Amino acid sequence: MVTVGENYTVSVLRRLSARGDGDAIVAGERRISGAEAAATVLRFAAALRSRGLAEGDGVALFVENSPEALLLQLAVHFTGCRLVFVPPEPGNAELEALVRRADVKMLLFDPVFAQRTRQIAGRVGIPHLLGVGPSSTAEDFLASASGRTGLSPDEAADGRSVATLLYTGGTTGLPKLVVHRSGYYDTYVRAASAYADDASDGLVLLVCTLVTHTSGHGTFLVGLLSGHTVVLLRSFDAGTALSVMERERVTRVIVVTPMLYELLDHPDCVPGRFPALTTLHYTGAAASPARLEQAIERFGPVLDQIYGASENALVTQLTSQEHDPGRPESLTSCGRPGPGVEVELRDEDGKPVPVGHPGELYVRSGTVMEGYWQDPERTAEVLDDEGWFRSGDIARADENGYLYLVDRARDIIVTGATADNVYSRLLDDFLAAQPGVREAATVGLPGADDQETVHVVLVPEDPAGTPDLPGLTRAITEALGTLYTPASYSVADSLPRTTVGKTDKKALRAALLASRG
Repeated sequence: MVTVGENYTVSVLRRLSARGDGDAIVAGERRISGAEAAATVLRFAAALRSRGLAEGDGVALFVENSPEALLLQLAVHFTGCRLVFVPPEPGNAELEALVRRADVKMLLFDPVFAQRTRQIAGRVGIPHLLGVGPSSTAEDFLASASGRTGLSPDEAADGRSVATLLYTGGTTGLPKLVVHRSGYYDTYVRAASAYADDASDGLVLLVCTLVTHTSGHGTFLVGLLSGHTVVLLRSFDAGTALSVMERERVTRVIVVTPMLYELLDHPDCVPGRFPALTTLHYTGAAASPARLEQAIERFGPVLDQIYGASENALVTQLTSQEHDPGRPESLTSCGRPGPGVEVELRDEDGKPVPVGHPGELYVRSGTVMEGYWQDPERTAEVLDDEGWFRSGDIARADENGYLYLVDRARDIIVTGATADNVYSRLLDDFLAAQPGVREAATVGLPGADDQETVHVVLVPEDPAGTPDLPGLTRAITEALGTLYTPASYSVADSLPRTTVGKTDKKALRAALLASRG
């Protein structure tokens, strides 16, 4: 248990050391013991301090998934430096703005990003630029740390120095950077026991998501703290993931929803292949009920939905026992609030809405962000003085406390046809359950009199096939009413994704508007 002021990394190091020669991290053919992992963290920490970094200095990681990337995260926090995640998906201009805004003193980059790093560093002054491996761009941090004597565990910085900046979008020049401090990690340590299954050994966690995102970063920590061997994929490939799940006898796996779909669509995903699997976490975006039924058929009763965001980590959870195909509505829920999480649904005036009515979701918990880095105005828009975070998600609650996400506030389509709005999530889920439709995304496009029209983008199961659009329209109108009748359709091979795997409706809408000329 973490005590006040203790650096959470000390708890992680204790857990690693206790594993001794047992595997702690597996990546391809590499198998790293607990003792080796703990020693590596302490060597990395010594190498960081040797560069003159002080507590609170920003250290950025621009990396793909690797054991070194995982252990560097711990080393940065052990030394009390501010960890800055630089995800690979945004363009260089956005990453330059991110690094500049985060006030980075050191940038550690994966050699695969050497060219991009050179471009970023050429425009942003970075005192220390180092490669996580050999590169012609900069000195190899791993080589410099390899022969170094590690720090002692009692040399950890005070836990109150711990801080992390997570990128959560924005526009070039003013990216939003979420700030989390020690309380965020103390909550992870306390919650880890909930993920320790009954067995004392044989726990294996597969991490498929990026470790520079909330899902990969947090899952890795909880996995180590709960006694799991962490199996890491450098990048996601459905066939590789399925093979690793079988070979390593994975008991728990974390994916974002599009990854789950890719697993289900792979020919090697067959029922009964993964007897060791007890939990399959999916997160990042809601999944259609039809796909969840398919997943239960393939993997068994192991699905566990986690709903959260960079700003507030875990909000709700729908456990495997609560995924009940016999009660189809259960598959449309995102579950009930997690331990220590308070939620309220409020109307436009900030007043609570009655049970069953949609309202904007507000969250308060120990994992809600401190704010956006050096951005008090945008922080004030979403976080009040009492710690309530305004999520921007529209949800309703039933009499048993289950929440159902209806839409993003900005994704509501105002047609002006009636006093009601079109909730695009409802139509997305309905279409995804129709024969021949793999995915669907509903957006509002400009219509007459400043109102919006309903446009549906379909991804068919058979790329060569043509969806029965009149038939779909009739089915929509019959099931959801005339308000949801699409004014137009388009067909695509795939849907654009955000960095965490959600359908990027902003990009989709922009592309549709651009195509109109």
